[in-house]
Amino acid sequence: MKKTIYRVGVIGKTGQGNYGHHLDTAFHGIPNAEIVSIADSDESGLREAGIRTGAEKLYLDYTDMLEFEDLDLVVIGPRWVDCHLEMALNASKANILGILMEKPMSKTLSEADMIIDSCEKNGVRLAVAHRRANLYEKYAKKIISDGAVGELMTIRGAGKSDHRSGPEDLVVLGTHILDSMRYFAGADVSWSQSSVTSNGRDVSKNDLFEGGDQIGLIAGDRLDCFYMFNNGVTGHFESYKRNISNGMSPFGIDLYGTEGIISLRSSPNTEMYIYPNATWFPDKNKGDWEKVSIQDWEINSSTGDPFTSEEKMKLSNKMIASELILAIEEDRDVVDSSSGYDGRAALEMVMSVYESQRLRKRVDFPMENRENPYSLFTD
Repeated sequence: MKKTIYRVGVIGKTGQGNYGHHLDTAFHGIPNAEIVSIADSDESGLREAGIRTGAEKLYLDYTDMLEFEDLDLVVIGPRWVDCHLEMALNASKANILGILMEKPMSKTLSEADMIIDSCEKNGVRLAVAHRRANLYEKYAKKIISDGAVGELMTIRGAGKSDHRSGPEDLVVLGTHILDSMRYFAGADVSWSQSSVTSNGRDVSKNDLFEGGDQIGLIAGDRLDCFYMFNNGVTGHFESYKRNISNGMSPFGIDLYGTEGIISLRSSPNTEMYIYPNATWFPDKNKGDWEKVSIQDWEINSSTGDPFTSEEKMKLSNKMIASELILAIEEDRDVVDSSSGYDGRAALEMVMSVYESQRLRKRVDFPMENRENPYSLFTD
């Protein structure tokens, strides 16, 4: 279905996840989209969002917005994940065409299942705001597809390893890395095995606590995860406390091919490097690390000024929003950014870490347990 103008309604929750990472303005600058209404139970936050987005209709209750506004697209913005299920179910039943949702998709796989089932039943396209909608990641994907670094063998990822090191880092930031792993691997995970520790020892039931951003039960301050993809590519993710006082965060992903290495850091700002050698040791005869710069991601063509970090994040959001509209018009799933299926798959990679630690063994995909594994901890 193609429309002249897509009417957008935005749901936020000031003080409780707000509007995520600028998702309230994701449709700004898209010619065939207009933000017509905002919903936020906080009056001050609602007024500010109305000014920021230019929306004329403001609602304190998002269910009223869904009932009284003739919307085509709904943005579920709150970063806190505890409200995603209810909002997504209500939105998907409101005779709309698409939903753009902040990551992570939900608290549990069972919630993600319900969201996807409701979207499928009601013919609603779903996009999740992961970072693969980034020109550097798309370029790295092309390089891999073209065989420029040979056959992709191993993917290594790391969270920010700041005060949230361990499982909170995995959920809040690692979900971007895990989604990108699947994107680059071009396959689903077959099985995974992980270690989660606290002060150097395996976590137990006594270590459980409620994570920030309403992500549910978590434990530990370090984790090391291994993923085996269906096509033989292996993935690794790690997060532990580091001294990052120099500002050099490890947040990023390294792609090891049989003929070269690609390194991506600090999305959405993103620095990209290519090393034309597959060995673990530098070899000057093979060449040096090459920094890649994509002008369209670095410089605002209309002003000639460098993009700020905030502007790059908004550019990424705009790319996701545009892809969602295109998927609706072409009657297909979201493929050029993260779909609801991709969002659920990244969440499954997260939950498999908990499950592997709980069971002390590898976990096969798709996972049978669709709840938070830590809620089943017995020792």
